[in-house]
Amino acid sequence: MCIDYRLVDSAVSFFDDKRNLRKQFDLVALAGASLAAVAPAFPASNAAFWDHVSIAQQLHNIKRVVMLDHRDCGAYKVQFGSHYADGGTAELEQHRGIMKLTAAEFERRKINLPLEFYLMAVDGTTERVTV
Repeated sequence: MCIDYRLVDSAVSFFDDKRNLRKQFDLVALAGASLAAVAPAFPASNAAFWDHVSIAQQLHNIKRVVMLDHRDCGAYKVQFGSHYADGGTAELEQHRGIMKLTAAEFERRKINLPLEFYLMAVDGTTERVTV
């Protein structure tokens, strides 16, 4: 998930209640969520993302990775600058593009875990994103 304080409670509720994962998940928060895995603007976050996946595999034998991006994300605004898609379908597609890159990076690294991608609105409503 992202580090955005506006969504912490909604994100935990999503994992606990909507995904039925109460006390069954490792929570990693990096700016941009799935963007942290691949963003050229955040190389230290790239390394942290992949380190956390590896640590979770080693310590807890994780079975899947669930990534929760959100709309109106400041990290996306930094990464894309004037090309940031502000709202609607364009914003969804910008997130989908990053999610596809993240999925491809999982494949490139030969990390064979099922991936789930979601996009949360600032009001906490969430939609699954297919990549």
